[in-house]
Amino acid sequence: MAIDYTILTDLAQCDAADADVTFELKTFAARDINADVADERADRSKTDITAQLSKVTGEISSLDYRLAEPGLDAKVLSDLTDEREALVVLRKKLTKCSQQVTGTNRFLAQVDVEQIAQQVALLTTVKAGIATRRAALSS
Repeated sequence: MAIDYTILTDLAQCDAADADVTFELKTFAARDINADVADERADRSKTDITAQLSKVTGEISSLDYRLAEPGLDAKVLSDLTDEREALVVLRKKLTKCSQQVTGTNRFLAQVDVEQIAQQVALLTTVKAGIATRRAALSS
C-alpha cells in the first residue's frame, strides 16, 4: 500500500510528521546498536562456554581415570563420585547455555536485524516523501 502524503495538508503537519519519523529512526538505530552488542556478547559467551566445557570435560576424564584405580577406600570413592556427578551437572548446564547462544535465539536475532534494516529503509523513504510534500506545499 502506497503512503498518501496528501494527508499532510500544511507545513506544520509535514514538520510534525518529519519529527515523529526522525524519532522513530533513532529508536531503530538504538535497536541496531543493541543487536550489535548482543551479537558480540553472544560470540564472547560462546568462546567462554566452549573453554569452560573443555575444562569440565577434562576434569571428568581425570576423575574417571582416578575412579578406575584399584583399592580406593570408600570415603575417597564417595568423594570422587560426588565430584564427578557435580561436574556432569555443570557440563549439562554449559551445554544448554551453548545451545542458547548458537541456536534459535541467534537466528531470531538475525531476523530482528533484517527487520530493523527494512524498517530504517522504509522510514528513510517516508522522510523523503514528507520532504517532497513539504516542498510542494511551500510553492
